[in-house]
Amino acid sequence: MNKMNYRIALQSRKMLMDGLIKLMETYEFSMITVTQICQEAGLSRRTFYRLYNTREDILNEYMSTLAEEFFCMVADKAPHHYTEVAVIYFEFWKQHEIFLNLLKKNKMLELIYRISGEIAPVVFQDVKPDMKLDDMTLSYLLSYSLGGLNGLLIRWVDEGMKLSSEQIKTILEGALQIAVI
Repeated sequence: MNKMNYRIALQSRKMLMDGLIKLMETYEFSMITVTQICQEAGLSRRTFYRLYNTREDILNEYMSTLAEEFFCMVADKAPHHYTEVAVIYFEFWKQHEIFLNLLKKNKMLELIYRISGEIAPVVFQDVKPDMKLDDMTLSYLLSYSLGGLNGLLIRWVDEGMKLSSEQIKTILEGALQIAVI
């Protein structure tokens, strides 16, 4: 693919993502059609099917771009502890409050857990590069950590995202103190 076609494909992908997100503000995800997405984006169905197979593919790609953005925030802030990562996590999602509320409205917040699970090993290696764990131990450790973190996220979203990331950190630190007992 030449540079021009690549740029056009990227622009079309963004337009389709933006179109889907805009439609989710009005319609339930399950009711949105490919035709509606294409109309909102100002693109043809042919373009859609050249880039994606389903509307879920658009959502998955959008979630992947968010995961990359989150990883960049982590890399920039260079945290050294789980609670520091949690602060970044909640700051990140606060920036994407509208999207989080769309996921909530569509009963799709579990997507956050899935995408978090995909990026967690990379974040862990970035935060704790000297800590070597076998794959099974790391998998269980990250599942435990992400379960709690995403449970907090869901609660936070349900309560209107009123607490700051620092307040969440304090709650998390308290929970970790209790867990040590």
